[in-house]
Amino acid sequence: MRWFGGFSGGCLAPRSPVGGRRVWTSIRDCWLIGKWDTDNVQIVQNDRGNVAVIGLCEIPGDDLARLAIGCIPDDVAWRWSGCYTVIQITDDGTTVWTDLGGAWPIYYVAADDGLYWSSSARALAALTNQRPDLDRLAAWLTAPYVPALLTRRSAFAGVELAEAGYRMSFPRSGRPRRQRMWWPASTNGDPAVRLRTELSAAVAVRVGSASAPTVDLSGGFDSTALALLAAEILAPDRKITGVTVHPEGITLGGDMMYAREAAQHPGIVHRLMPLGPMHAPYSALGSVPATDEPAPSTIAHARFAGQLQWMREEFGSDCHMTGDGGDSLLCSPPIILADMVSTRRYHRALIETIWWARVRRLPVWPLLVTAWCNARVNRTDALRKLADTLQVGKVGREWDGDIGWFPTVAAPPWSTPDARDRAAAVAYRVAGELTRLPRGELATFVTAEAMAEVGRSARSDVEMAEYYGINLQNPFMDSRVIHGYLSTPLIERPGPAEYKPILSRALSDLFPAALIRRITKGDFNPDHYAGMRLNIAELNKLADGHLADMGLVDPGVLRRELNLAASGLPVAFSAVEPAVAAEVWLRALNSASPVRWLDHKNSQGAA
Repeated sequence: MRWFGGFSGGCLAPRSPVGGRRVWTSIRDCWLIGKWDTDNVQIVQNDRGNVAVIGLCEIPGDDLARLAIGCIPDDVAWRWSGCYTVIQITDDGTTVWTDLGGAWPIYYVAADDGLYWSSSARALAALTNQRPDLDRLAAWLTAPYVPALLTRRSAFAGVELAEAGYRMSFPRSGRPRRQRMWWPASTNGDPAVRLRTELSAAVAVRVGSASAPTVDLSGGFDSTALALLAAEILAPDRKITGVTVHPEGITLGGDMMYAREAAQHPGIVHRLMPLGPMHAPYSALGSVPATDEPAPSTIAHARFAGQLQWMREEFGSDCHMTGDGGDSLLCSPPIILADMVSTRRYHRALIETIWWARVRRLPVWPLLVTAWCNARVNRTDALRKLADTLQVGKVGREWDGDIGWFPTVAAPPWSTPDARDRAAAVAYRVAGELTRLPRGELATFVTAEAMAEVGRSARSDVEMAEYYGINLQNPFMDSRVIHGYLSTPLIERPGPAEYKPILSRALSDLFPAALIRRITKGDFNPDHYAGMRLNIAELNKLADGHLADMGLVDPGVLRRELNLAASGLPVAFSAVEPAVAAEVWLRALNSASPVRWLDHKNSQGAA
């Protein structure tokens, strides 16, 4: 387990993590835990301050030295390519600048008359008896597509989350202070050129320091873009290994066709990994390791772990890139139609709504009305409406096409009244803390919020990959990639019906012609149905577990939903997967040993 953290208080830290080493030899209360490469920890120290850049960062040595001799610039979190966190320690306390994509989440907890902070929530939870936050868990279970409900909360009680793109100050005494540092300002220039530049730099900073880099090559836009850019960067002396997983015995057609065509590009070594019954979704859930929160790959753990182990054994991958985050960043959220209305771009709003109605197979007029209404609805009112919906547990028939702030989805049928009440209370509380957004910025905010959610949750997948010996990297979550794309003015943003046109233009010279014409993603539902049928006995056992004991899940209703889905009936996977992932996570936590801390007062390990 690889993480970093520290303590800020009126005295030296009463506890420190077992196995931790100091970031600076002269500062006791800032630690690195686990195996860290030297290029992932860049430090500078002088009589004015101590600054560390932790994570992948292409910062020149001169810039690093300047950070410690003057004020750190506001844009330090997205000034250089890479995925990193900036830390400054002075006599007054510790200041942390968080990345824009939440890929290095920062958590903190008050304990021992001070503040412990860390990139691992589970590490800090060991200081407070590792109790899950039931309100946060209920919100995630009943409304998993509403990241606003998880703002400033970790999965553990008492452990708080610093927001992405913020400066967090942890003083020697008193409460922590937070200040937003980042908000994208519209930038002139071709957004495709900007995206190509930043994505290329994000790939380069990864493959440049790897001896055996690999990349997913699924046949989709995002992974193909990374593979092709890596091949260009490494040419002519080195190559990138593109990995395509496929059902056993099926090596032609579908996504495989696009992957094979992309793999013809010079500099790509194409490797195929067949998936057998042992890799089916919902398999091997008992071997999922403990992480900071339920990992996105939990349901597909057998395939995910199998691929990681195969890559390590077959060609010693020391850096594996995925396209995670590409969908959230590059596909405009439907609420952009409300932005067009609020900024009086009525003609374009009409055209884009017609296209969106065709994609969703919905009538146009109700979508226009929804876009018009949402141009005048703020997040506070939307969250309060969501809270009312959660308490009722269901929604009426609405033709909103997901144009609102949040998807109009009923709470899962297996959720208990207590779970829904807890989630509603969270929604009411968050609604009272929100500020109004500028006109025409709804889509930007929704995308930024989604990227922070994807990046933070993907950290659990990174933890899982480390467990299997693989360095997992997600270039689309880099701060400069996010900043560069979201700086695109509204007038140049694609509509919700267009499939990643800016990425398509950015790599038009590299993408195969067939891929450029692609407007859909592969369908993995048949695999999930088959996996549920194969593992239904074990899934039924999961229903009577920790969530049921906590009063958040009705086990009988959950078993009914699981069996309906396993039989092939049209049950939305979103109605069962959160419960399965959360239960697996809780069981993994219960089985794993807590992170150990050394109690300096008693000179012994404490959990």
